[in-house]
Order: sequence, then structure tokens, then C-alpha cells
Amino acid sequence: MADIPISTVYSLKRAELAVRGCAEVALGAVDLTPSQYFILFLVKCGKATSSAELARSMGVLPQSMTELIAPLEKKGAIVRRPDPGNNRILRIEVTPAGDELFAKGTAAALQIEKELLEDFDRRELATVNRFLGALTAKAEAHSFHPKLRRLTKVAAKPKTVHAGTKARIRRSVRRS
Repeated sequence: MADIPISTVYSLKRAELAVRGCAEVALGAVDLTPSQYFILFLVKCGKATSSAELARSMGVLPQSMTELIAPLEKKGAIVRRPDPGNNRILRIEVTPAGDELFAKGTAAALQIEKELLEDFDRRELATVNRFLGALTAKAEAHSFHPKLRRLTKVAAKPKTVHAGTKARIRRSVRRS
């Protein structure tokens, strides 16, 4: 069998899975999943405060957010309240219990990060962070990226004219 070169993307995925496995155990010790921790993080820093915003930030379908948010709401870590400007939008807020849970999660995340990165010096970490930032930007700008594909589909999608509207237009044209 010929030697198959190991690609950078394959190595990245292996590292992501290995790190995620460690993070799951570390965060599990404080009763959080990595996704739940990320939700608390996004809400606390104001980057996402509705289910739709969270779904976009996390790269999941909006329908999936209900399953991810429900355990946090059940623990009393978050509450959802109607947006004052649009009652159809429920804004998510971190409660004092959520602040405490987030603090515990942050301590666990920082500890596992420290342990996993302890053999790298600052220069190596700076290089890795620069590389990951550039790779992320390149991937997010690529035509295969889900966000870009979704935006392209929305922009290219013609506006639908409903049957009732078509009938009214025909009637008004006949009268003219």
C-alpha cells in the first residue's frame, strides 16, 4: 500500500476531536457540555442573545438550539424573555446561577487548555493562533462555507409572488 500523505486539514480535525474529548470531560465535571459552555460565553459577551443568533454563531440549525438551550434553562442558568422591540424574539440572559456555572466552566476550560499547551512556548502558540485565524478567515470566505452559500442562495432567490397577489395584478391590468 502506498504511503498516503497526512493532510493539514486531517491533522486539524484529529486535534479538534482530541481537544474536544478532553474539554467534554473537564466541563462535564462542572455539569456542562462544550456547547452549553459556548452558549453561556456567547450570551455573556453579547455576541448572540437569541436562538437564531446562537444557531448562526454555532453553525447549527435554529431548531437544534432548543435542545441545546433547554438544559441550561432547566438548571436555571439562563432565562428567555421577549425582546421589547419584537415580541416574537426571545432574548436569552444569563442568570446569577448561570454566572456561577460559567465561572466554574471557565476555570475548567482554562485548566485543560493550560495542561494541553504546557509544552509549547509563546512563539509557537502565537504562530498556531496566527495560522488558525488566517485559516478560519479563508474558510469563511470560501464559496463552500455554509454561511456564504446560504447568503448566496438568499440573494439569488427570486421573490415569490403569492397567487392572491397575481390575481389582483391581473384584475387591475384588465381594468386599465
